Amino acid sequence: MKKWLLILFILIGLAGCNEEKLVRIDFQKGENRSGEHIITDVNQLKSIEEVFRQVKWENAKVQMSRKEDMMLTFFYQYNTNEPERLEGYKIWLNKDKSIEIVNPNGNK
Repeated sequence: MKKWLLILFILIGLAGCNEEKLVRIDFQKGENRSGEHIITDVNQLKSIEEVFRQVKWENAKVQMSRKEDMMLTFFYQYNTNEPERLEGYKIWLNKDKSIEIVNPNGNK
């Protein structure tokens, strides 16, 4: 479990704008997507968000040869009176220790 949290921290420099607040991250890991894990701890969310800010994004159409290793869903809150905005990511961990992150909606 700690290995996956570390990977999440490394990956999560993707997140956002100053007006939004990351309030939760749900993630599923492994090929069978056994169970959903939820991160709500403010310090963990801040760490993950900081890492996702450091990611260098490219606009590219990708096609992977295997199913993703993890799926993440970020929950952003703009206003307490409105529903959260969801942002999804698919993550592949490669043998050469590189990481591929895809935003299927192309919002980042």
